[in-house]
Amino acid sequence: MKLRAGLLSVATVVITVIIITLTAIVGRLTAALVPAVTQMGVQLITEVLAFGCWWGFNRWYPKAKVSWWHAGVRHQWVLVVPVVIVLLGDATLHPEFQITVSHILMAILLGFSVGLFEEYVFRGVLVSAMRQRYQIGPVLTAVVSGLMFSLVHLINASGGSLTMTLVQMLEAVGLGFFFAAVYLVTNSLWLPIIGHGLIDGFDILAFGTLDNTAGMNVWTSLLYAVVFSFAAYWLLKTKRFAVQISANGSSQIDFARQPHEVRPVIQRQSVSAIKTLVAIAIPVLELGLGAVVAEVTTDKWIRIILVDLIFLIGLCTAIYVYHDVLSDHWHRFKHHLGSGLLVAICGVIAAYMLLSAVRQGLTLVGLASSGSSTIMSIQTAGLALVASLTTLMAPFAEEIVFRHALFYQWRGRGAFTWLMLIVSSIAFGLVHWNNFHGEIVQMIPYMFVGALFGLIYYFSRNIWQVILTHFLFDIIQVIAVIAMFILAIVQAG
Repeated sequence: MKLRAGLLSVATVVITVIIITLTAIVGRLTAALVPAVTQMGVQLITEVLAFGCWWGFNRWYPKAKVSWWHAGVRHQWVLVVPVVIVLLGDATLHPEFQITVSHILMAILLGFSVGLFEEYVFRGVLVSAMRQRYQIGPVLTAVVSGLMFSLVHLINASGGSLTMTLVQMLEAVGLGFFFAAVYLVTNSLWLPIIGHGLIDGFDILAFGTLDNTAGMNVWTSLLYAVVFSFAAYWLLKTKRFAVQISANGSSQIDFARQPHEVRPVIQRQSVSAIKTLVAIAIPVLELGLGAVVAEVTTDKWIRIILVDLIFLIGLCTAIYVYHDVLSDHWHRFKHHLGSGLLVAICGVIAAYMLLSAVRQGLTLVGLASSGSSTIMSIQTAGLALVASLTTLMAPFAEEIVFRHALFYQWRGRGAFTWLMLIVSSIAFGLVHWNNFHGEIVQMIPYMFVGALFGLIYYFSRNIWQVILTHFLFDIIQVIAVIAMFILAIVQAG
């Protein structure tokens, strides 16, 4: 993504936060001067003024040409129907509807004022500017729109729960991505505004507020994020719809079904016995040498540094042996970074949901054992930070070994292909032997995650897709370690 497009994305969030802060002050001053103005009235004033400020600001920068409505596409309103999923989901979160004329009126006004302001900024201005000024691809444009829309919700943490703010941000990523896709394929900003307004208006009626402490649940938010992300990706990649927000100032209206690109049939690939044996030897030697280091070395720093070096040698060996696969797949993957990032994010969400579900299932059948601590939970913050280097190397080496050498290169062999998926997934779980001190039950959830990663590789047909997914999955742990390290420094100071 071009540097200026990235700066515009960040500037959009910063400017929005500043404008909301200033207009909220004006709203509270109005309520102080006019006691009849309620809390909802203050928020309505804030949203309307914020929209006016951004509309005026856009005339100076970035001067995006916002398309409010395009009459050339018939039945485009159907694309708003999926928001019913949010209404049904929120209806399960113990709503307390207030059905009065005044409340319904305020819900409509406030819901659509929020939708008008936020969709104008993050879809109308940001999406249009990225396409018109910087010629960014539609998928990456929509992903950035969803991420920036999510980030601006961090402002809600100042007056509420940080946890629920993060849950709200998760939901905002999926919905923001979807609304951006709708705008891109219809050239009609009113559609995202209507969809957004329906959701917020419903929540006001159901919970009496738009505060993230009400009407929020981590599981429904995960569901919204996954469902709407896939819906958005389908809208942008299917040949049924043409992207209307053009990068060159011209576009054609065409909602007729176009011929789909025919993907090549998966062919049987020759397997190198020597390469495969080397790949299998890498994790075996890493586990064996790691155990030897633990036996002969009592100093924790030396032990962790030696383990990091062992993993580094294993990584370099795997890359050297399969550099041809990595190079060939990268040439294809780099042209689809936006969609690849989206698939990776959805894969991470699915992996953590699967991890949680399997662990709960093991608990229900009485197999789960306590004490699933890893090296990060028993070492000091500094040791854990150094130890986490293996976590950064793991996605590359493990995907080469377990997903390519033990599974993907065996494709096109019928039942044997899927047998290798099972074998590689079990081996992937067992490679965490030292992390869980030999407790096999604790490794079972990672066997399921390994199968998920294998399927991502199989259907994407690109090793970099699963490497990126695995890397994002592991980087969450590294971020947690960094936070522990910073906290330790602060406490020591």
